[in-house]
Amino acid sequence: MFVEYYTYDYHYASRLNPRLYRIILENCNGEDPVKGGALRTNKDLHTRGLKDVDVLLTWIKQLLPQCARNFANQDFLSEDYIGTGGSGGFRSHSFKIDGCWGIVYNKGQKVIKHNHFPYALSFCYCVNAPDKSSPLVIEGERITPVPGRVIFFLPHQYHRTLPSKVDGRCVLTGNILYAP
Repeated sequence: MFVEYYTYDYHYASRLNPRLYRIILENCNGEDPVKGGALRTNKDLHTRGLKDVDVLLTWIKQLLPQCARNFANQDFLSEDYIGTGGSGGFRSHSFKIDGCWGIVYNKGQKVIKHNHFPYALSFCYCVNAPDKSSPLVIEGERITPVPGRVIFFLPHQYHRTLPSKVDGRCVLTGNILYAP
């Protein structure tokens, strides 16, 4: 399994996360829960002009060039490297968020095993994780949710969230396209 972790500045995350949690709760309409019962927003949070969501997504977008180079195992490339495809390179600034949604897990709720193929990358940002929150499981590896941390992973990797033992576990997740 290959994942990348980045942690948002604690000072900013401690102020931003409660606002993100409220936005996600307000946008979970209960009409389209994920398979496993957790509540989900529509998948267009990145297009709604929600200031606090946009602040977080700006940070995530800034991480994408380095994250993509790490996944491609091309640390030797400069940030401005531009490949032609045929040369084996990639345009490090040609990644864009194509879908973004929030999920709230209350006691007993989970997300069943699935993947996000054919996207280039997927991410999961932990907004809220009360004590005893369920882990995210990617390819069998359990990852403890940590508020303020984003996890990038390859979208073909199967992942799930185990049944929640508590109310209020919350993430903002999404998919990233490569669009040179």
